[in-house]
Amino acid sequence: MDDDTSRPDGDSNPRSPLRTVQVLHELAVAGQGVPLAVLAVRLALPKTSLFRLLRALEQGGYVTSVNGVHQVGPQAIKLGVALVQNREFPNCARPAMETLAGQCNETVILGTFDDSRTQIVYADVIEPSNPLRFSIKSGLTKPLYSSATGQTLLAWMPPEQRARYLQTVKLQRLACGTVRSVAALKRRLKDVRATGVAVSVDGMFDGVYSIAMPVFDAAGQVPAGLSISAPSTRGEKNEERFAALLKKAGEEVSRVLGFTGTYPPL
Repeated sequence: MDDDTSRPDGDSNPRSPLRTVQVLHELAVAGQGVPLAVLAVRLALPKTSLFRLLRALEQGGYVTSVNGVHQVGPQAIKLGVALVQNREFPNCARPAMETLAGQCNETVILGTFDDSRTQIVYADVIEPSNPLRFSIKSGLTKPLYSSATGQTLLAWMPPEQRARYLQTVKLQRLACGTVRSVAALKRRLKDVRATGVAVSVDGMFDGVYSIAMPVFDAAGQVPAGLSISAPSTRGEKNEERFAALLKKAGEEVSRVLGFTGTYPPL
C-alpha cells in the first residue's frame, strides 16, 4: 500500500490531514480503547504510519495511549464540544449573520419567540460601523405584531396557535406605522406567507425600516426570523437587494438546522 506518511514530506501530503480526522473519528465511534493492530485494519493503514500519527496526536493531547490501547484524548473531547456548541441555535446562525452584515452594512437581527410565544426576543444582533444606523440590544423583547421579524414568526406559526394569538392580542401603537387592527394584521400575515418576505416601516420605531425572512428547522417549523434593519429612507431604497441577501442567509441558517425543503416554501 502507498505509505505517504513515511516520506519526509508526508505531513504536506493532502491525505495526511484526512487520515488524522479518520483516526479521531474511528476512536470516537469505538467509545473504548482500540489496539494499534485493530485500528490499522479498520482504517486500512500501515501500522508504522499509523503509529507515528498516533504518537503525534498523543503529544497534542488528542489521543491517549495506555499499554498499546488508544482512545480520544482531552483535546479531542474539547474539540467535539466546541463543534456541537457551534451547531446549536442560535450560535449556528452567527457565520451567516456576519456574512450578511458585511454585505448589507446594516443592522442584522436574529429574532425568536419568548416563552409565552407572544413576543419576539432579539437573540443576536450585529450592528454595522455606519454612524447612521439602527441600534438595538440583544435580549430585548417586543410584541410580535410590531416588527417584520415578529410578523414572520406569526405568519408561520401553527394555525391553531396563531388563531389564539389573534383572538387575544391587544394592539398598542408603538410608532406611526404600527399595525392598527387585527384585520389588517391578518392581511399582512397572509402577504408574508405568499411572498416569504415581511417588511415593516415605522412599525416599532419611527424612522426604522426592517425586512425579514423565516428560518426553518428540520421539522419545517419556524423557530426564528432573520432581518435587516436600517433608517427608513435607506432601507426602502435597497429593499430588492436586501431581500436577495436575506434569502441566501435565511436558507443557509435553515440548512444548518436540518431543513431540506424548498426555501422559502410559499
